[in-house]
Amino acid sequence: MVQRTTALGGRHRVAGTANEAEGRHGILSLRQYRLLKFVFTVLGIVAVVYYWYFLTIQENGAQPVDAIFYWRADPSNLYPHAAGGLSNGYVYTPAFEFLAAPWRVLPFLTFVAIYRAILLGILFWLAGPLTLPVLLAFPVASEVAAGNIQLVLALALVLSRRWPAAWAVVLLTKVTPGVALLYHILRREWRQVAIAAVATGAVLVAALILYWGQWPAYIRLMSNPAPAVAPFYLPFWERLPFAVAIVAVGAWRGWWWTTVVAAFVALPAWYYISPALLVGVLPSLREGAGRVLLGDRAASPAGA
Repeated sequence: MVQRTTALGGRHRVAGTANEAEGRHGILSLRQYRLLKFVFTVLGIVAVVYYWYFLTIQENGAQPVDAIFYWRADPSNLYPHAAGGLSNGYVYTPAFEFLAAPWRVLPFLTFVAIYRAILLGILFWLAGPLTLPVLLAFPVASEVAAGNIQLVLALALVLSRRWPAAWAVVLLTKVTPGVALLYHILRREWRQVAIAAVATGAVLVAALILYWGQWPAYIRLMSNPAPAVAPFYLPFWERLPFAVAIVAVGAWRGWWWTTVVAAFVALPAWYYISPALLVGVLPSLREGAGRVLLGDRAASPAGA
């Protein structure tokens, strides 16, 4: 780096090498970046609209194999079978009823159409210009078609970065991904932990009062661990140490995105649509990509 003295005695820095200048300015010009972002954003919008149309209109609702369990669940008998599997897809705590119950006033296909639109909206919000390639990934497309809640959990994890109360959605649905909360504990971020605990506790108390008769059945269901299923064949207890290690390294390095990865590794069952939860990493990935593509301009208002 070269320094030159001005007429007033001050000094300003002048780039000494082409590599240094390239490092500051990034790979693309601001105009190129904005054009690329615009094109891929439009393609993403077209992709989510078409996929919703395909599932809802062309396929007449297709087969929402998970959403059907949420819609047809009986609030007085949420867990009619002693174990999870094809006969019992409602494997969340009774608190999940606060999310699921209001939709049962709608016809099933109407509920599915709206819910899939919500899932695709979540995907677009998290993925942005990356929506098209992400939607082409089999786990994500299958997640939307099945109507599972992995994208909802991904949204909750991303929101928890600013609003820790969102941890309640994670802790009171699939439960085990809540191991990612260790991130805040290991970093001694007690305010975030306290907010998450209070929010979760408040919803839990309400669920205990309103659905007290369902909790024994839920506990019995959870006493039968989810089997190791295709294509990974890795039960939860074998994955748990890796989830803890990932979130511990993330807490040490300050890598917030590792909470999403740890939550994915700690899912109760690991099967072909489970990687859809990793969509929650995309906001951090987009941030990093912006810095690589734009350099210093990524942090400026013009580069936003």
